[in-house]
Amino acid sequence: MNASIDLRQFRYFLAVSEALHVGRAALRLHMSQPPLSRQIRQLEDQLGVDLFVRTPTGMALTQAGRAFVPEARRTLAQAQRAVAVAKAAGVEQRGTFVVGYTTVFDRSAIPDVLDRLQAACPDIRITVTGKHSIRLVRDIKNGSMDVAFIGLHTQAPGLTVETVLEQPLMVALPSRHPLSRKRSIGFDDLRDASIFRFERRLNPGFYDHREAFFERIGFRPRILPEPDDHHILLGLIAEGRGIALISPTLQNVRRQGVVFRPLKAGDARGLTSGIAVAYSPSAPSAVLSRFLDLVRAEASLQAAA
Repeated sequence: MNASIDLRQFRYFLAVSEALHVGRAALRLHMSQPPLSRQIRQLEDQLGVDLFVRTPTGMALTQAGRAFVPEARRTLAQAQRAVAVAKAAGVEQRGTFVVGYTTVFDRSAIPDVLDRLQAACPDIRITVTGKHSIRLVRDIKNGSMDVAFIGLHTQAPGLTVETVLEQPLMVALPSRHPLSRKRSIGFDDLRDASIFRFERRLNPGFYDHREAFFERIGFRPRILPEPDDHHILLGLIAEGRGIALISPTLQNVRRQGVVFRPLKAGDARGLTSGIAVAYSPSAPSAVLSRFLDLVRAEASLQAAA
């Protein structure tokens, strides 16, 4: 392999090979199209072969490109595994175990096993950080985080994801709203409502899960942009700006002027949210194993309750 080829070029090549369109691949990579095109041309020059042919509608792989795809995937996977193994081996050495929590859920509703983990591993410094689920997945993959509680339906290829808690979504609405008098709310009740909805970039997996459900039932409400922070979201609901479908765990965040109502049983079926624990299967450590044992025990207790 040409020594000047770096791992980014493998990643760029694979993105284009999957999209077969430079523009769509650039969007997926969060970069503009011209530098991606330059990187692909540079990779082809370094290899001395054409990997793609340009077509009127996009790109097509050449024979060399098709042969390069599985090798590029193996190279990236091995590089990621090497980083993860080194990071895992360094947990005890550096004395730090990094746990992530999705900001979509209130932490008080997540089984808090950190005190028991600290008691079991007194020499390890446990650090906690909250981020959007897709950022937590990214941090685990790059080795800067050991494990994270992420939202269900988050795309996490290459990671092991174990469900901890799964529940139907709930309706959060202003306490003065006419629907607040109902014990449960159906989607027919919400067809004329203004509903907060987060941007797809924040969690494509859950966004697509929800939108597919809405499409199946023909639910097309008026949409409001949802703020990133759930405390701000609840504040806007209290002001009467709109209604939100949220995780039941956010009921633990007390906010004057906001009430929570379950969806009607039939309506709630198929539209769930929840928490899963995500970690790299290629980065085992004694601390991670102990943490997972505690989480699984807590999840079993919750399921039996």
